[in-house]
Amino acid sequence: MTSIAPQRFSRLGVFGVALALGGLAIIPFVTSTTGLRQASQIIISVLAVLGVNVATGYGGMISLGHGVFIGVGAFATGYYVDGLGLPWLLAIALGAATAGLSGALVGLPALRIKGIHLALVTLGLAIVFQPLSKRFPKFSGGVSGKGIEAEFVAPSWWPGDTRMATAVYRYLFCIVIVGLALWATWNLVNSRFGRSMRAIRDNDTAAAVYGVDLISARLQTFAVSAGLAGLCGALQVVLVPFVSQEKFTPQQSLVIYATAVIGGLGTIWGSVLGVVARTAVGAAGEAAAGVDGLGPIGEVFDLLDEPAFVFGVGLILLTFLFPRGLAGIKRPKRISN
Repeated sequence: MTSIAPQRFSRLGVFGVALALGGLAIIPFVTSTTGLRQASQIIISVLAVLGVNVATGYGGMISLGHGVFIGVGAFATGYYVDGLGLPWLLAIALGAATAGLSGALVGLPALRIKGIHLALVTLGLAIVFQPLSKRFPKFSGGVSGKGIEAEFVAPSWWPGDTRMATAVYRYLFCIVIVGLALWATWNLVNSRFGRSMRAIRDNDTAAAVYGVDLISARLQTFAVSAGLAGLCGALQVVLVPFVSQEKFTPQQSLVIYATAVIGGLGTIWGSVLGVVARTAVGAAGEAAAGVDGLGPIGEVFDLLDEPAFVFGVGLILLTFLFPRGLAGIKRPKRISN
C-alpha cells in the first residue's frame, strides 16, 4: 500500500516563500494603482487554482468547472454587501461559504461517478452557468451585469486618503487573505481529514475498508475546494465592484484547471507556481508581440497578442518539459511498502 507522509517545508520552499514576499513588498513602490489592482487580481487567482488542487490533486476528483464557484462567490458577496448591507468581512466570508455549499451540492455526482465522467459533468456545469445566471438579475445583473454601490475602503487608521493608499490597502488585504488560505489548506491536507482525501484518491475501496466515510469525505472535499474558488470571487468584488456573468466563461474554468496541472497537482505550492508560470508566459508573449521589423516572422509573433494562444502554447511546452508540474521537478516519488 502507498504510504502517505505529511508534506514538510524544505529549505528551497522557505527560500521561495522569502523571495515571493520580497517581490510582493516591492510591487507597491514600482507601479500605479491600475498595476496594483492587476497584481492583486493575479494574487487572488491562486485561490481558484488552489481549489482545483484540493479537489483533483488531493481528492482525486477532476473538476473542469471551478469558474462557476468563482461566479457564485462573486454574486453572493455582491448581494450580501449591497443588497443586505452586511459588513465587507462578513459578506466575503458568507460569499465563500455560499460557494462552498454549492460545491457540496455539485459534489453529489461524485458519489456515483468519477474520472472523465465527473469531469464532463463539471464542464457541463461551466457551460450552462452563464445562460443560467442571466435568469437571476437580482444577483448577477442579468445580461449587462451589476455595479456594487458599497465600496471596500481603508479604515480610518490607515495612513493616507489617496487612491494609491486605498489600492495598497486592498493589495495587502488580498495578500493576507491568500496567505491565510494557503496556511489553512496546508494544515488541512496534513490533518487526519487530508490523509482521508489522499487515501480516497489513491484507492477508495481500501480507504473504505480502513474506515473512511467516502460520502462525507468527498462532499467535504468538494465543498472546501469550491469555497476557496468562491473566496477568489469575493475578493474580485473587493477589487472591482462589478459583477457580470460574462466574466465566468467555460474557458476560464479550463484555464484554472490547466494552471493547476502546470504548477503541480497534489502540492500546495504548485498552485502558486502555476499562477506564476501563467503570468510569466503571458508577459513573455506580450513582449515578443511588441518586436517589430521581423518580416513574415512578425506575423507569427503577432499571435502572441492573443492570451488564449499564448497560454495554449505555453501549456503544451510546459507539459512536455515538466510532465509532473513545476512543483514536481525535484519532488521524490512516493515510497511503496
